[in-house]
Amino acid sequence: MVERVKGVVSAVGGVIDRLTLPAREKKQLETDLMRIFIEWEKRVMEARAAVLTEEARGTWLQRSWRPLVMLTFALIVLAGTFTSLPMLADTSRFWDLLEIGLGGYVVGRSGEKIVQAFTGKKRF
Repeated sequence: MVERVKGVVSAVGGVIDRLTLPAREKKQLETDLMRIFIEWEKRVMEARAAVLTEEARGTWLQRSWRPLVMLTFALIVLAGTFTSLPMLADTSRFWDLLEIGLGGYVVGRSGEKIVQAFTGKKRF
């Protein structure tokens, strides 16, 4: 970060050296420019860090897709309790899908918790 700022300030310093100002004013101008560029670079890095943090958290849909799928399955089973749905027949593949979904949900969340415990970082 500072290296890039120094490169810009040195380029601007070359322009400042060609100005017809006293040496003390030239040095003050160069120091002021260095301070401005460092402050600007710091703000850019803070903004970049904020964007990366937000992206790492993900969107609401990325965080909630598993619970939404399982709630949908639960609603289908609940609706099948009160009505006759061909999807819930004993020969239907829905139960296999529900079993895979439930297994993946439980194993996925458990895996996330285990990784979180070992790394000490909370993902969501």
